[in-house]
Amino acid sequence: MAKDLRMDITGLRAIAVLSVTIYHLVHVLTPEFTYFRGGFLGVDIFFVISGYLMTMIIIKGLSHGNFSLYDFYKRRAQRICPALMVTIAVFMILGYLLIGVSDLKRMCYEAFTALFFVSNMYFAQKTDYFANSALDQAFLHTWSLSVEWQFYMFYPLLLILLRKFMSTKSIARTVLVLTIFFLIFACYLTNNFPRYSYYILPSRAFELMFGALAYYYPLSFFRVVAKGHLLPETLRARILAITPLRAEAAGLIIIFISLAVIDDAHGWPTLWAVVPLFGTYLCIAADNKKSLLRNIVFQKLGLWSYAIYLAHWPLIVFITKLGFNVWCLELLIPIFILGVLLHYLVERRRNFGYVFLGSYFVVALCAWYISINGAKFRLDHEVTRYAQYGGHSVPFEGTINAIGNLERKPDFILIGDSFARHYALDLIDRGLHVITVFRDGCYSWSNYVNRRSEGHIDEKCAMRYSEAKKAVDKYPDLPIVVAQDWPRYQGSLVRRSDDFQVPEHLFEKAVKRDIQSMAARFKNRKLYIIGTPRQTVFDVGSTCMYLHALQNPLSRFIRAHFTCTKSKELNAIPMNDFLQRSVLELPQNQHLTDKDRPVKYIDPNEAICVDSNCEILVGKYIPVYQDGLHYSWAGSVKIVSYILSQIGVKQGKVRTNFEDEVVGKTPEGESVDEDEGYADGPLLNSSQAPATAPVPAPAAQAAGSEAESAAAAATTATTTPEAAPKAVSKAATKVAPTDAPQPTATEALNLVKKSI
Repeated sequence: MAKDLRMDITGLRAIAVLSVTIYHLVHVLTPEFTYFRGGFLGVDIFFVISGYLMTMIIIKGLSHGNFSLYDFYKRRAQRICPALMVTIAVFMILGYLLIGVSDLKRMCYEAFTALFFVSNMYFAQKTDYFANSALDQAFLHTWSLSVEWQFYMFYPLLLILLRKFMSTKSIARTVLVLTIFFLIFACYLTNNFPRYSYYILPSRAFELMFGALAYYYPLSFFRVVAKGHLLPETLRARILAITPLRAEAAGLIIIFISLAVIDDAHGWPTLWAVVPLFGTYLCIAADNKKSLLRNIVFQKLGLWSYAIYLAHWPLIVFITKLGFNVWCLELLIPIFILGVLLHYLVERRRNFGYVFLGSYFVVALCAWYISINGAKFRLDHEVTRYAQYGGHSVPFEGTINAIGNLERKPDFILIGDSFARHYALDLIDRGLHVITVFRDGCYSWSNYVNRRSEGHIDEKCAMRYSEAKKAVDKYPDLPIVVAQDWPRYQGSLVRRSDDFQVPEHLFEKAVKRDIQSMAARFKNRKLYIIGTPRQTVFDVGSTCMYLHALQNPLSRFIRAHFTCTKSKELNAIPMNDFLQRSVLELPQNQHLTDKDRPVKYIDPNEAICVDSNCEILVGKYIPVYQDGLHYSWAGSVKIVSYILSQIGVKQGKVRTNFEDEVVGKTPEGESVDEDEGYADGPLLNSSQAPATAPVPAPAAQAAGSEAESAAAAATTATTTPEAAPKAVSKAATKVAPTDAPQPTATEALNLVKKSI
């Protein structure tokens, strides 16, 4: 850190990194905490600081005639890249030793995009910054570095160009106009494309240019104007009364109020962003030589701010994934320690040469290579395949498909998003025949459809309802099951008739109207509305499995200090109560017993939860949840059994053995009983049976008829991993010849398993 760096700016860095770090700690580890919702504004403060410093460096260099683009980019790289590379390398190694294939693939691809400063574009397509899914993104915080680097690429060229044709005053006015333009553009993007708006440079450019305004229009500028007698006397006196101390104090007050009251309820950035940006502007423009932030604590935190920022988020992600029960603010200590080490061992060094450059590209190459297959050789597939998402490789294009044993009569129609699809693998495994209409992330019924996070209505989402109607008409005797993540779509529904955006406070009314329309449209049919699963926020169950499946010194050490708990307190979903009331209030359900009602509500949580205590493990190591939200294949079994009992469909073969007793490969040549992993008998609700008891089921259906469809799926799907989804889709919709050889039940099931 340069000795002549202003103490006030260093102190602002401290405020920024503290606000971001505490925000992430509090709202990730204690999501019920409703205060300090504006902590994410720390990134906005960083942007203003960067904009000011870059403008100062570039303009001073141009004024002295010694500005070099090469030197500028070199200094930026020496400042940013070493600590970034080391952080990514360390956490990639930890990921390699501790986490599963899919998580490691995703993390390494994030690392690859971060090292080349395009991670913001990746996250704009994949992740809502404020959603629970952010917990799966170890390098999510690197989006801001990508935005800054992209700004560094274009901004010097802009100033060089303007310098050739304009005076300093004209450049300042141009920057002001551009700031206003990009502010208006950002508000438009947030309103129409909220996910992209949060991450991309065009919607963040005005924040960086606020820093440029602090350079062109400091407090001293206004004092000079006031002294020039060009303003009314009263206004002139008021301006001259604003001292650097008063300006900085006002700016700090504005910043702290913003951190306390501003939230992300309507996306970000919005017009409200001007408030904290103006506060930061005041602090920088004041140039207070006796800054209120000059104390040793703020100066040290500001000095370490970049390193702390780099280290804090991946550490939080790993701590949550490993399921350590810590008080949120306790993590400040290890975060600060990591930040200090990173600063003094890496960041302070600015003499990195070709060795560093080579190391940088080696880390990037490793990240790219591991992102291809997630180093799956580390894990035995037999151990982990039941823990995969319960709808893995099952078609979800918003069209009608058939899954399972196509030789038998269809059992029911299943419609919905990924929260319907996560039941599919178990339904296939049972040998049932289910007609499906799936589209992930999609609400689509007669009256309303949702805009996706990208701001548009997915064509396949829009058509899901029309396809569902076709399926209902084609199979007039089948029960209809509707399942989706109902509360997810609050704030994104639009009315089909006129594209009217449904306000959040009218969301429940809109859902109720659609349920009423569904009940009317599918009259004289059994209709079942499935509620939303409770959420774990982060999936401790998966951690338990991987700690036992991965055999290395670090996993063994953590395993020795890690307790795998079979259950966890999970919060109820308020929307589920509303769904239940809405179904009971339907006119066709009035004055009828539960048995006779044509429309029923089914709460999937009743299969694994007693009050708020819910199972998170199947057996010893297999997680119920694949990602804290969706059920795994193994986790869906109890829920599917419960749902089938409610809709009156025979259970089929119910798997109860998931081979999690022994971690490792099955010895070669070991015989497997034909009925291993299945149980026959009456269904028990989880509240009636011990937590460790397998889920019994009625007599299993004969498996001979499922063999052909299973063989068809396996034959196609085992060619290449990339072809798996298409293979399953093809196998699911095509019936094999009746004269095909008939495998045994076990062979048929193995073929189904191989196809997934």
